Amino acid sequence: MTRKIKVSNRGAKNNPEQIRERISNAAYFLSEKRGFEGDCQLHDWLEAEAQIHHCHGTGN
Repeated sequence: MTRKIKVSNRGAKNNPEQIRERISNAAYFLSEKRGFEGDCQLHDWLEAEAQIHHCHGTGN
């Protein structure tokens, strides 16, 4: 089951560094929800990346 994580845009522009930071934060929270168990960093990153690009319409 995929859960959506809300990430505030706070009016920030969609420059690559800000997008990367949002993805990093979202991936961290996904890992935290799992209790930091397992070796799922790549999965967490890819899931966060998909969520951020979908929410911000940056496509990738």
